[in-house]
Amino acid sequence: MEVKEYKQEISSSFSSNTRRGFADWRNCSRLCHDVAGCLENASRSLSAGQRYAELFDLCNWTFVKWSNTDKDDSYGETQTFWYYVREIWETVYNEGEQSLPHGKMLDGFLKLLDGKKCGDLDEYIYSFILSHFMSEDELAKKAQFLAKEMDDLKKRIPEKDILIYELHSLEKYYARVLADQRRPIEEIREFLRTSGSYESGELLAQIETQYGNYPEAVSLYRELLAEHPDGSHSNSYRKALMDIFRMQGDTDSYNAVLYGMMMYKPSETKYFLEYKALFAEEEWRREWEDLLRKNRMRMWAILPWLKLEGRYDLIMGNAEPDDDSVLEHYGDLLFPLYPERCLKVMANAADNLAAESKNRHDYRRVAGMLRKICRYPGGREIAGELAEKYRKQYPRRPAMLDELEMF
Repeated sequence: MEVKEYKQEISSSFSSNTRRGFADWRNCSRLCHDVAGCLENASRSLSAGQRYAELFDLCNWTFVKWSNTDKDDSYGETQTFWYYVREIWETVYNEGEQSLPHGKMLDGFLKLLDGKKCGDLDEYIYSFILSHFMSEDELAKKAQFLAKEMDDLKKRIPEKDILIYELHSLEKYYARVLADQRRPIEEIREFLRTSGSYESGELLAQIETQYGNYPEAVSLYRELLAEHPDGSHSNSYRKALMDIFRMQGDTDSYNAVLYGMMMYKPSETKYFLEYKALFAEEEWRREWEDLLRKNRMRMWAILPWLKLEGRYDLIMGNAEPDDDSVLEHYGDLLFPLYPERCLKVMANAADNLAAESKNRHDYRRVAGMLRKICRYPGGREIAGELAEKYRKQYPRRPAMLDELEMF
């Protein structure tokens, strides 16, 4: 097929899956499926014929069309579409230089970015070109383009201050290109210090690591952790520190951060097991008791540790008096050991649901809890007693009585 025929097929998919220019959530899913399938077919055919320049043109044309179509992609269709686009770009980059040299391919991307043709999806193009095109000339071209874009934004920000966020993104991209060029670290430090982006500190720490400036990187990551010990990025700061200390062979510092990671992310048991492996058996018994003391006010958080250590008594205690979610995760372990206590927890949870219920949806949840209770030995009798209790307590809730009729 010729490229124009693929474009006609893709255009037809957009036309049939949009209404007044908008693809709702149902049509967006079909649109993604149809367009992705067409791109896959085109990629196979055009690659087989070494027609990579044409494939690149088709892919970019489709990318612009997708970007400029109003749609409800709340089910992740844009991410799915991006997967296929990225695969084609990778194919063209890795296999098609005879047909489309890397320099011309980069020019094609920069033309899209300069023309502002892709709206909010520009970030996908930037993510690709920043991880590719690493020759001296290509890096210089990327740096020159970003510098021009930043200057343009700075002129427009006084009239439209929301553009400051776009500027921060470009500054981040520019700093990465400077690092890829191996520009003097003092130049990069100065540039990022003048940036107002909240990500500039972490980015500089990454670049310092890339340059092998480990003391400076460690200092920056420690500052970030001190400012945001429980923030959304703190996990990545700790991981970065652990990587640096591992490379340096600094066991004491590594283990200190490992401890912090274990305490911050108790659900990721790999850190707990790695920390435990540092101790001999007798030493671990003392350390384990110390950890229990330190976490006594948040036993719910260390339930995965308790399971690994066989402390089912503490897990059971954490479930009482009415936390049936613990039984959802650990019921297979707890019911054989504490059947009566487990049933009591579920009964208490059912009482809470019944007291808080206000409509048929809530009453069905109560009935669902009673059905769960019936699955265990002696549970059917308890469920019957609870149902009878609710009938007497809530005689003016006919919908509840209806849902409880089977008990």
